[in-house]
Amino acid sequence: MKELDRLKNGLGDSHVLLYKNEDQGLKCSFVREGMVVDSFVIEDDVLAQALSEKGMNGVVEGSNFQMLRNNYDWFSLSVKSKKLYKELK
Repeated sequence: MKELDRLKNGLGDSHVLLYKNEDQGLKCSFVREGMVVDSFVIEDDVLAQALSEKGMNGVVEGSNFQMLRNNYDWFSLSVKSKKLYKELK
């Protein structure tokens, strides 16, 4: 999934993740030192739901951001498992 790879790269290059629901999907912006370093839209519903649960009021920062960054492999595995379960259902 390209969106998961882009999410991983964004987490490594930033300190804050901002997200907002839009018509196309979940728009994510990665912020480092007050500047947006990357921005893209997640169209996958499973990934968008899982990511929106990690933050509060459209922001993932501080300890929540560090936990997402450090446990990204588990997060990614969880999203892939949910996606597979949804397809098999």
